Amino acid sequence: MTDAQRQEETDDTIVVECELEATPEKVWRALTVPEFVATWLDVPAADKVTADTTGPAYRIIEALPFSRVRYAWNDATVSEPETVVTFDLEAQPDGGTWFRLTHSVETARTIASPANSNSPPLMRAAA
Repeated sequence: MTDAQRQEETDDTIVVECELEATPEKVWRALTVPEFVATWLDVPAADKVTADTTGPAYRIIEALPFSRVRYAWNDATVSEPETVVTFDLEAQPDGGTWFRLTHSVETARTIASPANSNSPPLMRAAA
């Protein structure tokens, strides 16, 4: 991390921003390759959060290559509901990445699943 960093916190959201000395592609891999995620965030890789998880676990609920990754986050060690962690990445002229992490109490269950999630289809009426 460089000296340029910010942190905000409200009752329902935590935001941390900083510049990383790595390309967005490298940061993307750290956030999406299960073995790298397990090392970087110190959480087990998980395709889906299960009730028998003994600690923090995640599953990817949105992925926009090299710019955004959203996780449904669950920590079985606390009695809180599943939350959402969003990582936004922005390429910098110096080859680094502006990194923004937002952890929100917004529950992941309210987010529509991506088309390739193998979830049952959801139909919505046109307005």
